[in-house]
Amino acid sequence: MKKILTFMFAVALLVSCQQEENETTPIDTDSRITIAPIITRATETNFENTDQIGVTITRSNDFVYAANKLMTFSDGVFTGDLLWYTEGNDESQIVAYYPYNSAGAPTSFTVKANQTDQATGYSASDLIAASKSGVLPSSNAVVMNFKHILTKLVINVENDTEFNLLSVALKGSVPTAAVDLAALSVTADENATATDITAQVVKANETYRAIVIPQTVAFTLEVATSDGKTLSQKLASTKLAQGGQYSVNVRVLPDDIIVTLNGEIENWTDEGEIGADNEVPFEEHLDENYFLYDGVKYNTVTLTNGTTWMAEPLIYLPKGLTPSTDPTADSHVWYPYEITAEGATVATTDEKAIKELGYLYDLQAAFGGKEITETNLTSFEGAQGICPKGWHIPTRLEYFNLVGKSTNDVDGKVPEDGDKALFYDTAYDGAKIPSLNDAGFNYQFSGVRMATSLTGAGSYQKTAIASDDKIQAAWHGKPAMNYYMTSTAFKPIYNSTSGLLTNIQFFGLMSTINTAKYPEGRLSLSYVSIKAGMQLRCVRD
Repeated sequence: MKKILTFMFAVALLVSCQQEENETTPIDTDSRITIAPIITRATETNFENTDQIGVTITRSNDFVYAANKLMTFSDGVFTGDLLWYTEGNDESQIVAYYPYNSAGAPTSFTVKANQTDQATGYSASDLIAASKSGVLPSSNAVVMNFKHILTKLVINVENDTEFNLLSVALKGSVPTAAVDLAALSVTADENATATDITAQVVKANETYRAIVIPQTVAFTLEVATSDGKTLSQKLASTKLAQGGQYSVNVRVLPDDIIVTLNGEIENWTDEGEIGADNEVPFEEHLDENYFLYDGVKYNTVTLTNGTTWMAEPLIYLPKGLTPSTDPTADSHVWYPYEITAEGATVATTDEKAIKELGYLYDLQAAFGGKEITETNLTSFEGAQGICPKGWHIPTRLEYFNLVGKSTNDVDGKVPEDGDKALFYDTAYDGAKIPSLNDAGFNYQFSGVRMATSLTGAGSYQKTAIASDDKIQAAWHGKPAMNYYMTSTAFKPIYNSTSGLLTNIQFFGLMSTINTAKYPEGRLSLSYVSIKAGMQLRCVRD
C-alpha cells in the first residue's frame, strides 16, 4: 500500500466523502458488485492496484449470501466475480477486510513478530476493515469506509553514538487478538504468549514503525547497535486505542537509552506519545517538612522568603549510572570523599556518609543525560532534571537571593539588590554558612570533583579546612572548597589559538573558608565546569 498521500488522493478522498452521502457512485457495470473504498483514518495510506480484500455479504434474514469473496483493487474500486442477488428490496450488510486471507475472514489475527520487510512483515500486520449495513443491490459502487483497527507505533530516534542501529524492538506485547469484523473491533487474546516485535526501518538511525494489537501494555524498548551493545528501557504502561498512532521518542547514548515526551505527533488518530516508565515514587509531606523520593526520606525547609529547599543533599541515582570512587573516571556521578590527615582524598561508600554528604553529580547527569553544548547551554535554566516532580535544579538567581554575591555575567552584570538577600552579610560580602544553618538549611561540606576542561582528568579538591580555634571544630579537616549546582549557564570557553571549545561553565554556589578573612565560611556564586561533580539541592517550583 502506498505510504505517500498525494494532493490528487486528497481531492479524491473529498469526492469520495461526498459520494458516501449519496450512498452510491455510478460505474459502468451490470450486476457485478463493486466497492469504492475510503480510508478515513490514514493520512499516509491509500490502496494501490492489485491489493486484495475479502468480502462477506449477509442478507437481512441472516443468510450469508457470500463469504470471504476475493476482490482486487483497480482504477479506484475493488471488483471480483461476485454478482448481486436478484431481490432488489432485500437489504444486506457488507463486511470487507485487508489483507485478504484465502483461509477465511479472520476471527483471530496475529501481527508479525518481524516487521522489517514491508510486504511480509509490516503491511501483513496492518488489519484494515470496513462494515456497512442497509445496502441494497445496485449497479453503482458501494462506498465503504476502511479503518485501521490495530495500533501503530512510530519510534523517533536521536542517535548520539558513532554506531549504527541494527534493530529496534518492542518487547512484551500480546501479538494476537480476537476479531469481530462486523463490529470493527478487536480484543487482545489474554491467553496468547507475549512476544517481541522488531520494527520496520523507515529511515535508518532515525525513524522506525511497528503495528501491534490494541491492549494495555508496558513495552520494553530495546535497541541493538553495531558495536554489539543491546540497550533497553521500560516504557510507561499505556492503554492503546484501536486505530491510534503513538510516538515513542528515544535518545541513544553510548551506554543507555533515554525515552522522552517531546516531538511532533503524526497519527492515524491522535493518541499521543508513550514515554519511559520514569515516574519515580514521590510523596510530599511538607506540613511535616519532608518528602519521600525513590524510597528515601529527605528533610525540607521553607525559608522566610517563601522558598522551600531540600535540607540535605540528593542521593538519587538515574538509571544506567553508577557512582565511581575514582575522580579521574568520566562516570558522571562520584562518591563523596574525605581528606586524610596526610592530605590525601579517599572516596567513601559508607551509606551513612552518602546520606549526609550526597553524591557528586556533573551537570549532564543532573539534567537527566542531556548533553550540554555551546549552542544549548542556556536552555537548562530552571530544569527539573533528576529532581522530583514539582521541584527543580536551583537557578543562579535563587541562590543569589539567599547569599547576595555573585561573579559577573558574561556581559559584566550581576543581579540587583544583593544586599537585600536573605542571608547577606556586609562584612563577608556574601552569606555566612551559620546563618543558613540557623534557618535549617543544613549546609554540608561535600567537596567537589574538580575539572578544568572538557577533556582533562578530574580530581577531588583536597584543601582541608584548617584546625584553627576561629573555625568551628566540627568543620576541621573537611573540604574547604564546595560547590552546590545551579542550572544557570555562564559561558563556553575557547582556546585562544585554535578557537576550539575547551570548556563550558555554569554558575555554582561556592564556599570560601579561611582563618584570616572568612572563618565562618563565606558563600557566593562563581562559575565551574560542567564536568565538575557537585552536591545537588533541589528547590520547589
